[in-house]
Amino acid sequence: MTDNHYEPGEFRRRMEHFWPFVQRQAGVSRQSRLAHWRQVSLSLPTALGCSLRQKEFPMRVAREAWVLGKESILGFINDNALSHGAAMAFYAVTSLAPILLIVVAIAGLVFGHEAAQLALSAEIAGVMGSQTGDLLRSTIESASHRTAGTVATLVGIVTLFVTASGVFGEMQLSLNTIWKIDPPPMSVSRLVRARAASLGLVAALGFLLLVSLAASAAISALGAVINAHLPFGTIILASINGIVSFVLISALFAAIFKILPDRSLAWRDVAIGAAVTALLFTIGKSLIGWYIGTSAIASSYGAAGALLVVLLWVYYSSEIFLLGAEFTRAYSVRLGSRSDLQPIVEAESPSRQTSNLGPTIQREVQAWIVITGLLTFVATRVWPSRRS
Repeated sequence: MTDNHYEPGEFRRRMEHFWPFVQRQAGVSRQSRLAHWRQVSLSLPTALGCSLRQKEFPMRVAREAWVLGKESILGFINDNALSHGAAMAFYAVTSLAPILLIVVAIAGLVFGHEAAQLALSAEIAGVMGSQTGDLLRSTIESASHRTAGTVATLVGIVTLFVTASGVFGEMQLSLNTIWKIDPPPMSVSRLVRARAASLGLVAALGFLLLVSLAASAAISALGAVINAHLPFGTIILASINGIVSFVLISALFAAIFKILPDRSLAWRDVAIGAAVTALLFTIGKSLIGWYIGTSAIASSYGAAGALLVVLLWVYYSSEIFLLGAEFTRAYSVRLGSRSDLQPIVEAESPSRQTSNLGPTIQREVQAWIVITGLLTFVATRVWPSRRS
């Protein structure tokens, strides 16, 4: 049995080696450990709260999206959006040809009239079908090549601008209904301002077509380089084209939501609402095209089938536009800059004052212009083709 014998000073040297460790585990280190665990215990609820907030964020976003969607649908029903969409589609049937004529004229200043007309016809044919694209292209050609005297030309130009701005006037009336704005007394200056804003939006359509043509040319030039170096260049080009189209549609909706209503709106609210509307429009455009293509509406109605396709497409697009406008109002009131307004559930529709005959007279005049234009279109286009 060995005797554990330490040389003089060896125990002291060993204790000096282990003493810092012992000192860290007892005595003063105990207080530091208590302080450390106290700090950990105090910070634990904060850490758990951050974790819970991180987990709660998606639920909150989903809850807000659900509320906004519910308020948008309720507003869509309460504001009679189906009737307003039908009125917008009816105005757009006769306003479409003048609008396209002005759009082609603006875009043709840079790319040429023929190139702008072909690009616009290709876009329409891709959305509404080749028969509708041919109909609108022939309408634009006949309207642009029509010759007459000086007085008839001036009257035609005035009628062109009045008819082209008619659909935007109906849009303004629908948006004012959504924003619960009572119709103000009609005056000549207000009518001129409204028509000027409508013509400004028509010019914006021409500018967007101009930007779209420039973007298409740039994408085509970029496509040759991408396809030469990347095997999946087609997917990249399709993605770029979709993003550009989405941005242009969002810009158009943002301009309409900002300019037409008689209500001051922040650009942030308008931008978010326009982006959601553009997303709905992009999805709805594919669904509408699929429905029109599979239901064989154009072939069922013969020569008038192309006109009916335009009417249905514009009607469904108008309903999507009004639903996006309802979402814009719901977002502005609930999360945006117009929290001073009542929510859609509590708001009442604007009162229709029988003594204020200005809007009524204006709508009757516009209705007679649209009916006359529609009868003229049927007499000059549909009826001769059916007889032949």
